[in-house]
Amino acid sequence: MKKKIVKLLEEKLINPVLHSRSPVSEVSLGVAVGVFLGLTPTVGVQMYLVALTWSIYRYIFRRHFNLPVGVAMVWISNPLTMVPLYYLFLVTGYWILETQNGLTYESFEGTLTRISGTAGTSDKILGGIHFLLIDIGWPMVIGGFVYGVPGFLISYFVTKRIVISHRKRKARIAGMSYEDWRTQNETEH
Repeated sequence: MKKKIVKLLEEKLINPVLHSRSPVSEVSLGVAVGVFLGLTPTVGVQMYLVALTWSIYRYIFRRHFNLPVGVAMVWISNPLTMVPLYYLFLVTGYWILETQNGLTYESFEGTLTRISGTAGTSDKILGGIHFLLIDIGWPMVIGGFVYGVPGFLISYFVTKRIVISHRKRKARIAGMSYEDWRTQNETEH
């Protein structure tokens, strides 16, 4: 089981970053956008939000980030991590807003499980939107931002460092300078 999880993490999260041919800044920004959106209470639409952000960034600001990497990174929140993350966002939001509505972890998990078990995709989305925006709304959104903004910044700089280090190692193995390796292997958009 542990080997399967490690292989899945490597395949879905690490390889897209390390094997990308995009410039380091585009890979790092893709990771940062994906992590930020992965740390917001938007499971079910996170990949679409990455694509929307990419479109706005590309066509309005005329800049680029690596879309496949961004999409891969939203999977830090997934069916296994969603309930604990959302509850953490909610508790943090309540703490910041200095409110509490008596929602326990068990009732929170039960409501999310009930919504996830509904028949159709549209029912899941509508039920999730109602619960997340109307029932518990702003505290969870604020709590998500508390983790999403630092997640964005930390993941950008950590990714940049890791990718540069990985690419320098590949250049050494190939017997060339890092600049020559970049010229031959990075693709500009």
